[in-house]
Order: sequence, then C-alpha cells, then structure tokens
Amino acid sequence: MSTPSGTKQAATSLALWTSVLAGWELAYRVVGWKAWVFPAPSHVFEAAFALFGAQSHYALPVALAISCARLATGFVVSTGLGIALGVALWRWRALDRTLGGFFLGLQTLPSVCWVPLSVLTFGLNETGILFVLVMGSGFAMAIAFRDGLRTIPPIYEKAGMMMGARGWALYRHVIVPASMPAFVSTLRQGFSFAWRSLMGAELLFMVKGKGIGYLLYQGREFSDVAQVVAMMAIMVLVGMLVDRTAFGPLERRVHSRFGLVRSG
Repeated sequence: MSTPSGTKQAATSLALWTSVLAGWELAYRVVGWKAWVFPAPSHVFEAAFALFGAQSHYALPVALAISCARLATGFVVSTGLGIALGVALWRWRALDRTLGGFFLGLQTLPSVCWVPLSVLTFGLNETGILFVLVMGSGFAMAIAFRDGLRTIPPIYEKAGMMMGARGWALYRHVIVPASMPAFVSTLRQGFSFAWRSLMGAELLFMVKGKGIGYLLYQGREFSDVAQVVAMMAIMVLVGMLVDRTAFGPLERRVHSRFGLVRSG
C-alpha cells in the first residue's frame, strides 16, 4: 500500500514531466522547428505507436521480448562471472593487487569497444552480442562486489570462528549472509551496465533477432529522428522500470533488514 508521502511524490513527478512535455510541445509550435530536425513529443509518441503495427509483426513488442531474453541470459552469465571474480579479489589480496587495477580499467572501457573484437572472434551472431554484454558488465560487477565485501566488519568472521564456524560453515552462516547487502547492490549496478552494453551491441550487430537497439539503428538509417528519440526514451523507460520495480525495492529491503537504512 502506498504511503501519503509516496503518493504525493508520484503526483509531483507526474506534474513535472507533464509540464516538461507540454513546454517541449509548445516550444516546437512557437519556434517552428522541423519535425525531421527536432521532433515534438507528439511526433515521438506517434513514431512509438507506429512500431506496434510495423509490417503487421508488432515490431516493438517482439523487439522488447528479444532484448529481454538476451538480457536475462547475459545477465546471469555476467553475474556468475562477476561474483566469482569479486570473491577471488576480496579473499586473495595478491590477486587483487595483480588484477584489481586491470579489471577496473576494463570496467571503464566503453562496452561498444568490445564490438570489433566480438565480430572478428565470433562473427555477427547471438554469441557476439552475449560476449559484448558479459564483458561490458561482468568486470564492473566484480569490482562492485569486491568493494562491497570489504565493508563487512572483520569482527563478524572472527566471532564466527570463535563460535566454532570453520571452512564452508563459516561462509554459509557468516560470510554469505553478511555479503547480502553487497550482493544486491552489485546486482543493481550490474543490471545498468548489462542493459547499456546490450543496447550498444544491438545497435551495431545485424543479426536475425531484431532487438530494440536495432530499431534505433533503423531510425537512423531512415533519417527518422522521431523514431530515434522514441527508441531512446523506451530504452530509458525500460531501464527505470526494471530498476524501480525489481532491483531498487530488493536493495532497500535487504539493506533495511541489515539496519543499513531506515525501514518504511
């Protein structure tokens, strides 16, 4: 059930965005911009709705389904890679000193920079897209999880050992529960990197499955600025929707459970 403060915040946000769109539309009408140079919100909405019936294949819903399927697969792989590397960097300081800086450098590398290597190695196929997604998000998750694990108070491990926890039992009953706040924060950050990497890969890879990144490319090829802006807006909205409905609430719930934020 939403609280009065939450309802008020939602109403304020809605009013603000309505004002922005109305001002944008008014500026378009007053200044007299050309639709193919800088479209009005009405043109953007029209372009988005037109994609629902493109060639009678409902291009936008199909593209969203394809992109979400790719994201789910790549996100699972990058999460496994990132968590494993993060734990290794946290547990073995020598490994962290050797590879930590290198992984940080890979994290700062724009995901589209992996595209040429992916094309030459895997070709223009689904594996190539998956490679770009994993490389664009896996190392960021490794660094984030390593840093999160470092926030676990050392006294937890010492207290567990004093109570007889050794080996796997120490990890199961002490380290793993204590790492949950870092884990959910890593998932939230990793999703943003994965989504961004996927959109960049779909924009450049011409494969059979046409995701929403391809629709952005299509708009550019046909000089349809309204479709380009519409697809950019949809990418932002999908990212915000997933974050607000899944990762954000999960992170707040776990952090509240561990006393890191106030509940309610």
